[in-house]
Amino acid sequence: KKMAASAQDLLALENDGGGGGGDGGDWEAAYDESGAMYYVNNATGESTWELPEGGAAGAAEDHGGGQMVLHTVQLKGKRAAEWKKVLEECFSMPEPVSQLHADTGKRVVFPNIDPVSPLVRVNVLEAQSPLRHKITVALGDKEDEANAYWQPVVSFYVFACEMPCTLPYTIELRREPFGTRLRQRKKPNPRDMTEWEQFDPVKGFFAYPEPMPGAAPYFVNWTSGPDRYMVSNVDKPDLGWMLCYRFHGYATTKYHVLECSEPTVCYRVVKGERMVLEEGWRCLFAFYAFDEMIPGTTRYYVQEQFEPHQRIRVGQEPTYFHGWQDYATFCAFDVPMPGASRFSVHFLTQSPETRTAVAEQSRIYFGDAWEPWQQKCNFYAYAAPTMLFD
Repeated sequence: KKMAASAQDLLALENDGGGGGGDGGDWEAAYDESGAMYYVNNATGESTWELPEGGAAGAAEDHGGGQMVLHTVQLKGKRAAEWKKVLEECFSMPEPVSQLHADTGKRVVFPNIDPVSPLVRVNVLEAQSPLRHKITVALGDKEDEANAYWQPVVSFYVFACEMPCTLPYTIELRREPFGTRLRQRKKPNPRDMTEWEQFDPVKGFFAYPEPMPGAAPYFVNWTSGPDRYMVSNVDKPDLGWMLCYRFHGYATTKYHVLECSEPTVCYRVVKGERMVLEEGWRCLFAFYAFDEMIPGTTRYYVQEQFEPHQRIRVGQEPTYFHGWQDYATFCAFDVPMPGASRFSVHFLTQSPETRTAVAEQSRIYFGDAWEPWQQKCNFYAYAAPTMLFD
């Protein structure tokens, strides 16, 4: 069984690495467009891939309540890479369901449509200087995911192929400064003077131009100097930006499933693209689920309780028990779908060691339950391939 990583391990690695306020000067961690970390000397402007011996690169931040949130950039050179490896060993990506099960499921969800297009996740990422967006279709390449340079803005699911009432949208490229635009074939922007390139192979998706049940609106805005586009879920563009058009997709959110073994085994579900490093907690896996119900889905409620220890309940109804509070909700498929993975909700009422009664708690896992955990239900969502730390 893999050991839980803790903030104490991080501090041990940092102390073992030495440095911190020596003669190396004031070095700051930065990232290039691929997400690779390097160091910049604030005094001299010098940059290097490896932190010079004795150089300092940041400190812990106090986020209130005396809790110190530690960042991987606090480590020096190779120590940062070592800590990332520890965390990566704890993280798994569940396998998607088989094609046979997926084909059966999509015929249940869309009984009157043939063929049925799979859903694909679109990431809208943001970089500065100048402010610009990178629009990607997540098909398994980590370059299409958020990193320290390309920060997450919004994600949504749309169709990979044509479906009834959808229109095609093409992603195009500009190399300098790097950026992308989302082009709707029927409504080109006459004020855009940039020569955009198509990806090879062509990248794009199909989405609803008009409102549909469960779908959220997304707005494509443009500004000049240089020509740039952004995709937003806010209907009013920022000052200096012009609204071009809108389309509709299925809004999605990322959920991290965390486990802690001290003082007893317990679990959490953390909502959001970024995950904060906290002592004793390790991330087992993460998944994307829908914000609103769409055909073939059920809404799930995640509730939390802190007595006698931190624990969660996962169910299909809001809480009505004393002491439990609803703190997250998501929608997931009831049947297998292309690209989705099966997740199980387990519940526990007995101690794993003594088999005596303990406080009830739930967990989300991607395998079958084993005693004393018991199976409650299954749902199907999309496994996340990467972690992004706050």
